[in-house]
Amino acid sequence: MKDPWEERTKPSIDHITSLFENEVLGAFLAGHLVLESVLVLMLETTPNDSDKGRYFDWSFYRKINAAEARGLIHNGMACFLHEVNGIRNRLAHKLDTSISFDEAFFLAQKAAAGGVDFSDDTIHSDRMKSEEWYGIHGIVQEVFQNASQDLLFLLEDDDHITNFVSANET
Repeated sequence: MKDPWEERTKPSIDHITSLFENEVLGAFLAGHLVLESVLVLMLETTPNDSDKGRYFDWSFYRKINAAEARGLIHNGMACFLHEVNGIRNRLAHKLDTSISFDEAFFLAQKAAAGGVDFSDDTIHSDRMKSEEWYGIHGIVQEVFQNASQDLLFLLEDDDHITNFVSANET
């Protein structure tokens, strides 16, 4: 019989409490949730009768594929979002998993290839400077902020981006 804990960490109270202090994990999971919400906003612009407005019941994978099929995002953006989802699934389903710098840098490269605009291309083009200037947390934050804003810019309604960057509660 296979050991279910093979290649996994058994939970301990110290390990679990340390997860709450993990800024990279928190930023990544929060960023994933923001991207998911933006995809829902996008899908609402081209609803199908069969959708029944239940987009939050869909998996992230399904949202990406529907957005691409409806022409809301292109293949490069879909590939980037699938990469985000793969990392998120690994983080959410396996204790003691972290994001390495190489993985964060690759994600920034995938984001740039998918059309995410960065004010400083160093984040995805120069590994050494990116690590020194941004680090893992900085890359994660920049990738999710910029990807969210760029996706919202694809919507024809400026209210979406205005609401995203304003401090008003909705």
